[in-house]
Amino acid sequence: MAVTLEDKLSSGQVIVLDGATGTEIARLGGEMHSAAWCAVANKTHPDMVRQIHEDYVRAGADVITTNTFATCRHVLAGAGMADETVAINRRAVELACEARDRGRGLTTCLRGGKLVQHTGVAAGDNHS
Repeated sequence: MAVTLEDKLSSGQVIVLDGATGTEIARLGGEMHSAAWCAVANKTHPDMVRQIHEDYVRAGADVITTNTFATCRHVLAGAGMADETVAINRRAVELACEARDRGRGLTTCLRGGKLVQHTGVAAGDNHS
């Protein structure tokens, strides 16, 4: 039976999160888009994205996050991919879950990207 995050937290253990997925995609030569950055790799380089997740699991990550930092509709629109928002996000989750299932007993994969405001401009900036 896999140890859950709740088990680890309640026993005072440290929870190890994965690292930078987009940076790894760029380092490995995956497609990067000026507007949608690493989001397109979910579509163009799924094996690479899955492998990055698997590498983090092997390195000891307790939590892997999906490659969804730049997959919101308005960001994908800049890459001409707004109509693929659902499919690209769904694929990101599938890839992380596949890596989780191949890994060492992780029980959860999390979606990244919702914790930050990603509008392309800083909040409060006046661009009129």
